[in-house]
Amino acid sequence: MWLFLYLMLGWLNAGLVVAEETELKALHQKEPYVSWDQTASQARNLLKFPSVDTAKLEQIRATLAEQRAEAYQLSQDKSVDVRWLEAQIKSLGPEPQDGESEPEVIASRRAELENELATASAPIFLADAAYERANLLVGEVDKLIRRQLTEKLLDKSPTPLWPGHWGDALRELGQYGHQVRAEFQTIRQDADKVQAMTASILPFAVLTVVAVLLMMLVQPWVINRLDRYSHSLRRKSHILACDVFSTLLRLVFPLLSALLLLAAIGQLKLPLPSAQLTIQSLAGAALYLVVSHWLGFLIFRPQVPEQRIIHLDDASAREGIHICQWLGVFLGLIILLTAWKGDYAFSAASSAFFTLPVILFGSWLMWRLAQLLRKAAHRADETEPESEQASHVSRGVLNALVWLMKASSVLSVVFVCLGYDSLARQAIIPMVMSIALLAFAMVIYYGLLNFISRIFGNTDSPAAADDAGVSESLLPIVLIVIIFLLFAPALALTWGARVTDIAEVWRLLSDGIELGDVRLSLDVIITFLVVLFAGVLLTRWIQYVLRNSVLPKTKTDPGARIAIVTGLGYVGYTLAMIIAVSAAGLNLSSLAVVAGALSVGIGFGLQTIVSNFVSGIILLIERPVKEGDWIEVSGHSGFVRKIAVRSTRIETFDLQDVVVPNSDLIAGIVKNMTLRSNHGRLVVPIGVAYGSDLNIVRQVLMDAAQKHAMILSYPAPSVVFTNMGDSALQFELRCFVRDIKEFMIVKSDLLFDIYQTLTEQGVSIPFPQRDVSIKGLESLVKAWGEPNGRFGAESGKEGGKDGEKEDGE
Repeated sequence: MWLFLYLMLGWLNAGLVVAEETELKALHQKEPYVSWDQTASQARNLLKFPSVDTAKLEQIRATLAEQRAEAYQLSQDKSVDVRWLEAQIKSLGPEPQDGESEPEVIASRRAELENELATASAPIFLADAAYERANLLVGEVDKLIRRQLTEKLLDKSPTPLWPGHWGDALRELGQYGHQVRAEFQTIRQDADKVQAMTASILPFAVLTVVAVLLMMLVQPWVINRLDRYSHSLRRKSHILACDVFSTLLRLVFPLLSALLLLAAIGQLKLPLPSAQLTIQSLAGAALYLVVSHWLGFLIFRPQVPEQRIIHLDDASAREGIHICQWLGVFLGLIILLTAWKGDYAFSAASSAFFTLPVILFGSWLMWRLAQLLRKAAHRADETEPESEQASHVSRGVLNALVWLMKASSVLSVVFVCLGYDSLARQAIIPMVMSIALLAFAMVIYYGLLNFISRIFGNTDSPAAADDAGVSESLLPIVLIVIIFLLFAPALALTWGARVTDIAEVWRLLSDGIELGDVRLSLDVIITFLVVLFAGVLLTRWIQYVLRNSVLPKTKTDPGARIAIVTGLGYVGYTLAMIIAVSAAGLNLSSLAVVAGALSVGIGFGLQTIVSNFVSGIILLIERPVKEGDWIEVSGHSGFVRKIAVRSTRIETFDLQDVVVPNSDLIAGIVKNMTLRSNHGRLVVPIGVAYGSDLNIVRQVLMDAAQKHAMILSYPAPSVVFTNMGDSALQFELRCFVRDIKEFMIVKSDLLFDIYQTLTEQGVSIPFPQRDVSIKGLESLVKAWGEPNGRFGAESGKEGGKDGEKEDGE
């Protein structure tokens, strides 16, 4: 029987395997698997030829990236059947370990479900395989493209310094001029084209005049009127809006003028095949010129010194804006030179010859700008930190820029002189573009800081000033991180990264990376941070409502209110962390072993901090000590001002702050004078002379206690005769004070009253008296009085000497 069942199960498993193989073959013959296989085959064939065209590689890479995204999406989407089968397998319990067994029914059911799951998961397996294959091929294509770009970058042409190439370059330039002249002569021989060119002269002239008037007359008039209007305003928001609008107009008017000039050139309709790329590149050159002028104006501010981001004197600021303008001209020349080489097939030696003066011009401008920034760095070092100028760019940033700019200018000249034309451009053009991006980022950064300080700045009260200081210390860091993330892709593109490289980084951030069983991706991190921030914000809001609206209406004391609010904060932050982890879908079970190992290290290395933390929690829950209590601990006496997580701050009667670890308050002996109530016993010792009327003394003390408003009537005051001392009869007035914190004032009032009343009643307050006995006093007096005694003789001698001295004088 068992043998028959075994054979049946084997036959069923073999049938399922055959069915599974048949289904996999059928899947391979369907879309999109067929397209994926074809694209993979094409990519493999292209990768066999390292000299394949870069455009073809980019095209096949784009297709692979698109199919990789499709495969990834399919691999992540589990069907209902797959999830249903996984749930059934999970209900059977964990699989038996080595050496263990499970009932035959469960084992056969598990095998059947696993076979069904393998069959249902076949599309997912194929998608995973296609994803990994496409990912590998994309990486190989990127590697080949980068190799080709590197080889092109290191392509060497003849050095332009060799005089033998100069004549060839000039000759090719003359040939190009003859070619353009011939094309122009051909246009003049065509009547239709001549008529069209003649008709376009008027629109060309009109657009040119409008562009010049817009730049020379309209822009200064509008900006001056706007600046005068801004000076007449009083509200900060209106002044800021006018400043922003004026800054934008300084960019808009030049752009409009440049567009009008380009439109005017387009109206001429010059059909010159040898200059088409050059004419089309005029738009890019004009854009670089306008933007460089605008950024230079924002950075150096030649007419508004207090708004300069880089602090310089007026003459240096004017020089800086001129350098920025000429750098825009340099970038425009690079664009025109590249287009010019596309219009005419110059030789490598001639191309290097024409590139040399342009690179030298850009390197000279970069060196001058570096010298200017170096001067600004010295001025920043000499500026006092407390002054207004300390808010400008720091010396460290300026020194780094100076070093990079000088290195770029030197390397570009060296490379172009050696014949590495492309490498020389790569050394200086990305550096100029990076400086422009950095300038734009600094404009945005300081503009946002200025906006926030003007709109939200409020220093009317000290508390508000403190809050503003905290915000100002944290806000710049947040702004720098955000601006860096926004400008990082543009900076990478400037230094040669491809758009596909940026897309690949974004894909990695979106898909995430595997850390054990945890996948960290951008959406997971954003979800975690958003949920955590919302939880913390909600907790802070609930704490605010409890502290200001709910708890003041209850009968709880201030210490209990603080304990409730603090405890709620701990609970809220913990729940926010747990909910954020759950919402992000993070499975932290695999980190349990690591957490256990870390807990051992924490237990040994941070046991004091952990002990203080736990003690702080106990203090907030049990509340043996609360804020405002008068306590004595570790030899210090004072009022509890704050109970934190790690320590408690006590203010002594000398107004000194003593920080006591929370573990001392839990493990040590603490004397709390105001734990249950503010009532406390006051003992006033009094001593009267022997022979005083004791009934009068008792009555005076009782009357003094009963008259004072701070003395409680219950328990009633009492007078105790404590001792008959050496000099006085000693009494104690024992009473209970309504607020023990005022015991010194109450005691002083009682002593004033008691002393005055006892004096009026004729009761004296004795003080210690002592009798001093000198042994041999009688013999000393007798010896002093004898004429021939020792003391007398000595006195006579001294008198004789004095007399002689007086006579001598």
